Amino acid sequence: MDNKMKYRVLVVGCGTISHEWFPVLKKRPDCEICGVVDINPEAAKERTATYEVECPIYEDYKIAIDELKPDVVVDLTFPKCHHDITVYALRSGCHVFGEKPMAMNREDALDMLKTAKETGKFYDVLQNRRFLTGVREMKEAIRNGMLGDIWMTCCEIYVNADLSGGRNSLTHPMLQDQAIHSFDTARFILGCDATTVYAHSYNPKGSPYNGDGSGACIFEMQDGSVLVFNAVMGTSFLKTAWHSQWRVIGNRGTMTWNGFDDHAVCELMKEDGTIERTNIEANWKGIAWHEGAIDEMFTDLTAGVISEGSCYNNYGSVAMEFAALESVAAGAKVEVK
Repeated sequence: MDNKMKYRVLVVGCGTISHEWFPVLKKRPDCEICGVVDINPEAAKERTATYEVECPIYEDYKIAIDELKPDVVVDLTFPKCHHDITVYALRSGCHVFGEKPMAMNREDALDMLKTAKETGKFYDVLQNRRFLTGVREMKEAIRNGMLGDIWMTCCEIYVNADLSGGRNSLTHPMLQDQAIHSFDTARFILGCDATTVYAHSYNPKGSPYNGDGSGACIFEMQDGSVLVFNAVMGTSFLKTAWHSQWRVIGNRGTMTWNGFDDHAVCELMKEDGTIERTNIEANWKGIAWHEGAIDEMFTDLTAGVISEGSCYNNYGSVAMEFAALESVAAGAKVEVK
């Protein structure tokens, strides 16, 4: 694509998450929002008014894609809608940038990957936690061998109830909605995929969720280490960040990140046998959060290179979710595939 040209972008879905996308898309010189879709036209009108976007509004994404022929479709709808919208857009000649999780089941996710490959179009899934300083620091420390051989990674999330976005209609909101963030972060910092998982989900007495808002998973990773994930959604006390709190243990030291501060903390064994405590400061100077992820998507699309958010990469994270759900149903350890 000529760098002087603009991508014509169709935004599908005007829920809460769209507030993260509209200001970024609006200010990018390589983007033009050519249309907005929502089954509630009033929501679409509110978003376009708030962000001063002048474009047609549609209730049907197929009609919008057929009439506008956008370069990129941004899918901000509920996860259960991702498959149909993504496949239709890809087969209509559009690239697709979407929110996570990719899909609600393995069959839909694999069909989306297959369609992306067949059409040759880009399908990227945004994972905004990768664009946080603390996460980048953990990745750099592990990659540089600071901790030695990794034994165990633990991520824990204890947060208040958030019943927005259809979470309370899910049978396992912890696994089907929230866990994907921590699973993807773990793959990112460790640089490898999961091979097996044993998972248990539950809904504590008095929980505001209809489905299982809490649970724990034990993953075996390709590097031989173990990943432990523990979550309670719906607690109001001593809450963690929604990014989880992290502990990574190696044979030469331990690293923690509380999910709130910019910097991770590390304790390492020195040559004289004493323990040294230090903050980790990464060399990463990238753009944070959604804006960073969106910038990478468009930059890599223009360059024609696969981004970190590529569906082929992201499948490794959503596959952990699918396998955890299968483990819960089976009451046994299962393969991640």
